[in-house]
Amino acid sequence: MITLRPMQDTLADYTALRSWFLEPELRQWVWCDEKDEPDVPLARVMEKYGQRIKQPKDVFPYFVLLNDKPIGFIQYYFADETNVGLDMWLGTPQVRGKGYGSEALRQMVQLIHQQHPAVRELFIDPDAENLRAIRCYRKAGFQDAGEITDEEGNRCLLLKIRFDQQNR
Repeated sequence: MITLRPMQDTLADYTALRSWFLEPELRQWVWCDEKDEPDVPLARVMEKYGQRIKQPKDVFPYFVLLNDKPIGFIQYYFADETNVGLDMWLGTPQVRGKGYGSEALRQMVQLIHQQHPAVRELFIDPDAENLRAIRCYRKAGFQDAGEITDEEGNRCLLLKIRFDQQNR
């Protein structure tokens, strides 16, 4: 059973997150600070994500759990008052391709919809070559909204979910 829980200020959560940053398949798509970091120091993970946990303001990190065991990460952040962005990954190859990511995204969409009624649009912007992630996001209900170039110069696909008045 897939559930979500806020990331906690514990060594176990920081260590799990760090291990995912080092996982070979994820390293091409996900990074703590820079793409293809050869090592991600635990202290850097604690510094960066500790702020988000202890003083949540604009970025809200969660863990994806399978039967109460952490298998992935999902966070949302406010681009502005009505637009929210998402980042997500599953931590190990053994849990990918089983529908867990799509289920986690559906749950996060509902959580955001319930906790932030002013939000009108959610977006996620995977690298355009990350086909596994794109399939997952589409399966969760995100729709293509064009291409963008991210801050690092990568070509990304922009996918969105819009909340209309009937869904409120």
